[in-house]
This record gives sequence, structure tokens and C-alpha cells, in this order.
Amino acid sequence: MPKTPPHPHFWAPIANLLAALRALLRMTAPEAFAAIAPDARAQLAALTALVRRYIHVLAAGIGLPPQALPVPSPEDRKVRAGDPARRYRFALMEQGGASGSHGEGEDAPGVQWALLMQAAERLAGVLAGPEPHARRLAKALRRRFRPPLRDLPVRWHVTRRLGPGLDTLMMDLDAAARPADWAGMDTS
Repeated sequence: MPKTPPHPHFWAPIANLLAALRALLRMTAPEAFAAIAPDARAQLAALTALVRRYIHVLAAGIGLPPQALPVPSPEDRKVRAGDPARRYRFALMEQGGASGSHGEGEDAPGVQWALLMQAAERLAGVLAGPEPHARRLAKALRRRFRPPLRDLPVRWHVTRRLGPGLDTLMMDLDAAARPADWAGMDTS
């Protein structure tokens, strides 16, 4: 019997959206990708933000034992940063401004298709086994003081392109991932 994922009310819609994106990419010939590229990129940006917030919700529920080891020195961090085993395929912290279509895709449609397909497969892998990512995030949040998530998960045009259902899911996940930031807000 398959194991029920944590927080299925968040997991199921994200999994359905991701399955739809992967099916769309599989049915599209790489040469014909240019016709659906803006929608596919918007869906991928939104799905990445959703998965990242889902991992944050899971990490919030993880109780870690007190940190017994001292914080590594800057020299130790440099050694670890160069270690290939320390690099991960999915960034749990958001960087800079809101994500979503950093460009219109100057690469050939076949290359864009392959990159989006690879990113969708990576998201599917994270969503299939979110617990290790949540534990990694919980440990990272214990050491970091900067906000791990942006206020605006994706740019406004991405949300407008994908519709109000996705926007509602994004807001619900964001409120669950960042409860202190949503405290006192009337979202009714």
C-alpha cells in the first residue's frame, strides 16, 4: 500500500500540476516547443515555488535535537563548498527577486524543451521524496538568519497566466510556510 505523503492537501494539487506539465512536455516535439514555451516556463516557475514552499512546511514540523557541534570555521566552509557531494540539485532557499521567465529563451526550442524537461524531472524527484530535503532545510534554517523565501514567489505575469486556482494554492502554501509573515493578515 503506498505511503500517504505529508500534508496531502498541498501535495496532491502540486503533484497533479507537475504531472500535467510533464505530460505536456512529453507530448510536444522539441522542435515545436516554441509555441508552448511561455506557458511551460510559467508553469515551471510556479511549480518550483510551490515545491519549495511545500518543503518549508515540512521542515517547520521537524524537531531537531540541540546543535552539539560547533559552527564550522570559514576555512572548513570553503573545503565543504568545493566538495561535489555537498551540492544539491534543488535549491531550498530563494535568491534575489521573484522568479519566473528571466528571459524569453534565446536557446533553440529543442534545448529549451530539454532543459524544462530536466527541471520538471528534478521537481518530480523532490516531490516523490520530500523528507530528506525537509531535514536538510530544517538544519540550514537553524544556522541562517536571512529570510529563506521571497515575499513574491513568482512574478505577477506568471500568476496571471496560470489563473486564480494556482494563486490561491500559492498563497495557502506561503501562509503555511511563513506563518509569522502572515500573522495578523486578514485573508478572508
